[in-house]
Amino acid sequence: MARKTKAEAEATRQAILDAAEHVFIKKGVARSSLEEIARTAKVTRGAVYWHFRNKSDLFDAMLESVRLPMSEMIAEDMNGQASDVQALRNLCVYALKVLVEDERHARVYSILFHHTESERGMKKHAEMAEQSINLMTRIFTSHPPHHSLTPCQAARSLHTQMLGIYYDWLRNPGAYNLEQEAETLVDTIFRGICPQESGK
Repeated sequence: MARKTKAEAEATRQAILDAAEHVFIKKGVARSSLEEIARTAKVTRGAVYWHFRNKSDLFDAMLESVRLPMSEMIAEDMNGQASDVQALRNLCVYALKVLVEDERHARVYSILFHHTESERGMKKHAEMAEQSINLMTRIFTSHPPHHSLTPCQAARSLHTQMLGIYYDWLRNPGAYNLEQEAETLVDTIFRGICPQESGK
């Protein structure tokens, strides 16, 4: 019985997250209310507050549901004999392909990039970016990038270019086949940033 209750609670939480995605993408985060999210999820406001303290908490949980565990994925790839730069390259390819293959991933990042006007949303975006850049800087410190770039500049360049692809494709998903072109796009970026690794 306890197991069923736990499963039901998780199902309710997921229904609230699903509803939040649809309300946020329709109205924007700032103009959405927990009451409307509760109605869309067909639950009470009390149920929403049981799982989430407020809208910011709900927004954070939504982002965490699609966030890629970069450190773990790179470490796992390195166990297969890939260098950390090669593992980072593989992660970038995966990050583009999952945008096409996973509707939730695409929806949440569309909300983050195109439907978030709140200060909280911008702050969360900046925090995620800085964590990614710090990890990439450590990698490029071990594997020096092009001589014109510092490790930090290489990391920011990679992050900015990947962000640009995400932002642009989410604006117009029908413009080109991102899944098909993911490897070419990423390899082009890496050839500019870390040519000695790209040639291996």
